[in-house]
Amino acid sequence: MRTLIVLALTTATLSTALASNFTLYPGFRDRDALVEAATDKGLIVEVILRCERTKSGKIKSGIMVYSKVEDLYCSSKNRCFRDAEKAFDDTCY
Repeated sequence: MRTLIVLALTTATLSTALASNFTLYPGFRDRDALVEAATDKGLIVEVILRCERTKSGKIKSGIMVYSKVEDLYCSSKNRCFRDAEKAFDDTCY
């Protein structure tokens, strides 16, 4: 899980050196992906997460942010971590 999040963030960071706002949608191809989309907004990368699937099949989602300057992953609860998995858990659970 952590590898997928880090890979999405790294790809968004490296592939968009000349773009000011760029979005990747790994969740479009993979129904079971944990990352729905990653948007590079310059100094931060906004990551839309698929937290869990309800019994009816709907997906509960969350948003976390990666700061390129501070090298921190921040959950939607305004708590920041060095580890992407901790920010994922804080956002989704």
